[in-house]
Amino acid sequence: LEPGDTATFDWLSLSLLPMTVTGLNEVWATVFLIVGLLGGVFALHVTDRIQQAGALAYLGSALGVVFAGDLLTLITFWELMAVSSTLLIINGGRPNSRRAAMRYLFVHVVGGSLLLAGIVWHLGETGGAFELAHFNQSVAGWLMFVGVAVNAAVVPLHAWLPDAYPESSATSMVFLGAFTTKTAVFVMMTAFAGWEVLLWLGPLMAIYAGIYSLLQNDIRRILA
Repeated sequence: LEPGDTATFDWLSLSLLPMTVTGLNEVWATVFLIVGLLGGVFALHVTDRIQQAGALAYLGSALGVVFAGDLLTLITFWELMAVSSTLLIINGGRPNSRRAAMRYLFVHVVGGSLLLAGIVWHLGETGGAFELAHFNQSVAGWLMFVGVAVNAAVVPLHAWLPDAYPESSATSMVFLGAFTTKTAVFVMMTAFAGWEVLLWLGPLMAIYAGIYSLLQNDIRRILA
């Protein structure tokens, strides 16, 4: 793939752009594939087929989000990413894995619903503009922003991450730590660049996470 490559798809009366390649998403995809390869090598001893399938679906969904050129493709892979990552947590084999997975799924269903609500609002305002582009600070834009912020674990919408990731298996945590928050950061860079709120949220997240990591004595929670 080269920057400028695209793939189009006609569905019903819609002309969709399920793949568009830019210099930025090519970098993101390359990093994701390297992490997927290294994580796969690290997890070669895992015989649980659900974790194997979940990890591959999770990686594929993250790539789908990164290459998405339209909002329907984005929300489709966004939700697939939530479901496949939940499989990794629920099969973590730890005492609280199942409960943590259910809380994780609930939070991401809420975040995905906010993103979908913003997309629908945007389509109503624009008469059906499906292209993934930069959004203004309108009601639709803010709904989408909050939905993405949930996945990015933006303070104060972050509690799901240190709650859920440590309850997965050691191999699954490699994948979990690589994709969900990073795809959200990519969407923020693509769709919300220039929003002043990001200037405040970035330092807040760095300071807050740094302080709380110093208070932990569990290596998984430190990483999360």
